[in-house]
Amino acid sequence: MNKRIKIPTFGAALLALSACASSVSPAGEPAWSTMAPPEQREHIVITGFECGDNCYLNYRPKDRPTGERKTALCSTGICADWYTEQEMPAAYIGRGATVTLGIGQQVDGGGNVMSDDFPEIKGIVLDPEAP
Repeated sequence: MNKRIKIPTFGAALLALSACASSVSPAGEPAWSTMAPPEQREHIVITGFECGDNCYLNYRPKDRPTGERKTALCSTGICADWYTEQEMPAAYIGRGATVTLGIGQQVDGGGNVMSDDFPEIKGIVLDPEAP
């Protein structure tokens, strides 16, 4: 019996493009943050940041000024800097950004997994500041 493994054309093309892509985007974020499918990216306005056992970025969707505020784990380089300082500079409140969303693990201080499916920001590209 002859069995073949079929890779959909789109999947093969995506693998080929991924292999050729740079590992860092012009904004300094990992290239995957700008290559993610559109359904994984969201335009947001930053409303806050808090750290404890994990760091969380608070935001609202940019297209809904009075919309529901959301919270997600933040695992990008910029959040790591804020985690070190235990605060985000106030100038980022109200700033727009495009984030790459995924799912992450929320852990407690002992490293125990509290949630396997917590929303996570895996990439962030800040909008240019208004002149």
